[in-house]
Amino acid sequence: MSNFDYEHMTMDEKLNLLWDDSQPTPLKDVKFKINAHFLKRNVQDECYRELMVSYIPMLPLLEKTVPFPDADYILYAHSFARCSDASDLVLRELRIIAEYRKKGAEIIVVGKAANAEALLNGSIDNITFWGDHFTEKLGKKFGFDIREQYFVYDDWNKFLAIWPVDGCLQQCAFCRRTYMHIRFESLPLETIKRALDHYRDVSPEKMETISLRAENLTEYGMDLYGYQRLPELIDLIASYDEVKHIEFPIGLSIGETTPEILDSLCKCAKKIKSLAMNIEVGTDRLLKLINKKHTVESAAHILKTLREANPSIELISTVMIGLPTETLGDICELARLIGEFEFDKVLCNYYLSAPRQPLAKFPPVSQGMREYHLKVLLDELCYTLRRPLEITAPVVYKKRDSRKVLRYKRGMKEDNEWRCCGYQDFWCQSHVILYRQNFQNK
Repeated sequence: MSNFDYEHMTMDEKLNLLWDDSQPTPLKDVKFKINAHFLKRNVQDECYRELMVSYIPMLPLLEKTVPFPDADYILYAHSFARCSDASDLVLRELRIIAEYRKKGAEIIVVGKAANAEALLNGSIDNITFWGDHFTEKLGKKFGFDIREQYFVYDDWNKFLAIWPVDGCLQQCAFCRRTYMHIRFESLPLETIKRALDHYRDVSPEKMETISLRAENLTEYGMDLYGYQRLPELIDLIASYDEVKHIEFPIGLSIGETTPEILDSLCKCAKKIKSLAMNIEVGTDRLLKLINKKHTVESAAHILKTLREANPSIELISTVMIGLPTETLGDICELARLIGEFEFDKVLCNYYLSAPRQPLAKFPPVSQGMREYHLKVLLDELCYTLRRPLEITAPVVYKKRDSRKVLRYKRGMKEDNEWRCCGYQDFWCQSHVILYRQNFQNK
């Protein structure tokens, strides 16, 4: 019998319980001697999807754990393994666990860290790797009725999050997918409709804002139906009167956005609150280098069509600085496009190379050059923006104080300065959030 009422707990309470590793359970009170220290510690930096879909549903299993020396089963996960090539770190920790575990104890590696199986090459015995559906597999192994949750009401942000597809069929040269196995899997359209009907009948107020999320929404249905069924999914969600707002915070790929998808987005554009489409870079040459399917021209057509369909839509994009062969000309073109496409928010990341990425064959860009290119981007944006912009950019200084903003401002004209409005962490990097409201009138 659980000590907690998970159904009525807030998101904060669930996460605090997930991360709480301070109270191991007495051995007499557990049926299975499970230690989850490494899982609880490492998933504190896990992404939103993994937390909501896989780890929070595991709480009934993680509620009673035992100290490491007494464990017959040791659960392991690592958040950094999902966003970068953290294989060296994962392998080192797994070897330490294997050395100090109780004799006969089984190590169970879950999530993206399970890609270490091929690298270990059988060097650790009594170890199991579950890369996907690991919540359900753990439930079956230990007799818990737990499974992944693809429909989650987020009481933080007041929206119903839906994950209709996991994985991506593309092979972008900067992505971990080029060296990791991640299953591509869509939910049947009928399953999604049943879930929406349930919310309409039981909790219609939770449907007011739908946040549709995935790594690549545009490929939804390819595995089940052989073609992209995202237009039908968009039409289905928009058909509910209870749905007032739809958000697309991630997963709409410009290169896979068909005329049918664009048409569906435009038809319900008045309901779309925000939409993220990543242009990544500013020139066709770099787009080809990173193996993206879209061109600057196709991106312009899609983004301008969406803006025309709903002038108040919040357009969001992610861009990269520090790609191999990147030039100042590429940076200036990127700044021009950000202004031309009239984005409201831009997340700027430094490109992080990994030994097993296709781009690793190119000489890396130095840290100093990346910082200089970032400064040029911000400086150029001051002359290209036609609307206010919030840009989240990598920080220069290590210490978290106001001095790290000075590096961005240095060399910029006083009337073009950015205002610092916060700090945030993305993809293992610290970022500063800059906002600029006073822009050049064209």
